[in-house]
Amino acid sequence: MNIQLNYHHLRYFLAVATNGGITAAAATLHVSAPTLSTQLRELESFFEKPLFRREGRRLRLTETGHLLQRYAERIFSMGDEMVDAVKRGGLPGPGTIFLGVADAVPKLLAARLLDRVCRQSEGLKIVVREGLPQELWAALATHQIDLVLATEAPPPAHHFPPGIRIGRMRVAFAGAPGIVAAFRKHHDAALVPMLAPARDSVLRRELEQWWAEKRVTPEIRAEFDDAAAMFELAARGLGAAPVHQPVLRDVCKRYGLEPLPIHCDIEDELFVVTGERQYSREVVATMVRIARGILKA
Repeated sequence: MNIQLNYHHLRYFLAVATNGGITAAAATLHVSAPTLSTQLRELESFFEKPLFRREGRRLRLTETGHLLQRYAERIFSMGDEMVDAVKRGGLPGPGTIFLGVADAVPKLLAARLLDRVCRQSEGLKIVVREGLPQELWAALATHQIDLVLATEAPPPAHHFPPGIRIGRMRVAFAGAPGIVAAFRKHHDAALVPMLAPARDSVLRRELEQWWAEKRVTPEIRAEFDDAAAMFELAARGLGAAPVHQPVLRDVCKRYGLEPLPIHCDIEDELFVVTGERQYSREVVATMVRIARGILKA
């Protein structure tokens, strides 16, 4: 059936995606379950692709469904901005910014940055997406997100602006008190058991190069995609963990760790990369200013 895409179809779709099923979504929307099912079938017929798959009693999004969800969220966000702008007489406001945060960016740093930005930009809403840089560049190119916070500049092939360089983040190491005491006794980095990021991460490649240059072959006891899990095991004394200097104090306080007196030459850069959407430039300027302050602290 050839239908015209409209707000109703997308709103029903988002309700099902959020609630995980027809019955719960129908109750939220105050419509009947058969009506909602019909709308979903028409939407899938329009795209000629399934948007959900059934797992037990729940409906899970397909890959196409996840893609549609990201666009639908943006459409409704911009619709809310439009209504607000018209009611306020067209005066510009901060609105909603869709921000991509690359996996290599310390999450504690990103959280501190977003907290301060939201406090200083009244009415601002930030929708955060996390992912690998290549995933975020693609999302930025297709206008699914507005900004990217990353530890690398965008590749030339995407034809983005070069990005706003925020500053550098030196890499340090932290460990449980026993790990630190043992290092102070022997002063041999090769004897310190290490926890490391996953092998496909930028930081892991930098660490491997640095260890090779120092002719150190560390005992790597575990590898992690998730920095929080790495810090949790560091707190249990399994090994020392690499930490970016701007969040070293927070990490040590939160997990009961201590800095290791090892000088590391690795420095990661932090960038804010913008897209083409007409969001508030004032918000971007605020984000850059606060981020630079965090790195200098």
